[in-house]
Amino acid sequence: MMTNQDNSTDKTPPTSPPTGLEDASPADLKVNMAAQTLRIQWQDGQSSEFSLSQLRRVCPCATCRTERDKKQENPLQILKTDPTSWRVTNAQLVGHYAIQFIWSDGHNAGIYDFRMLRKLSIDTPGPA
Repeated sequence: MMTNQDNSTDKTPPTSPPTGLEDASPADLKVNMAAQTLRIQWQDGQSSEFSLSQLRRVCPCATCRTERDKKQENPLQILKTDPTSWRVTNAQLVGHYAIQFIWSDGHNAGIYDFRMLRKLSIDTPGPA
């Protein structure tokens, strides 16, 4: 609780500048298996569309993060598989906070938190 100079009580907490992540809750999700895209309609009316191959490149699982770190250390690293051949074969919600994809190469460890997806859509405007 804050007190103003005129001794009135202000119960409003200090506000931070808006980040666009205030409402990272989807109103609607559509995974288009043929086009390999994810379209999210957010609660605030904004929408985002992602290429699933782009989402695979930013997979949040520990294994993929480690692989990306190695690639930064050695940009000439030989890839184990051709990333263009990865396709989503299934998707499922994880609670009320994320979506998980099952990929054609068997990978399924990445849990894509809606806040991460909202931030990704803000950082890369247009189809990702």
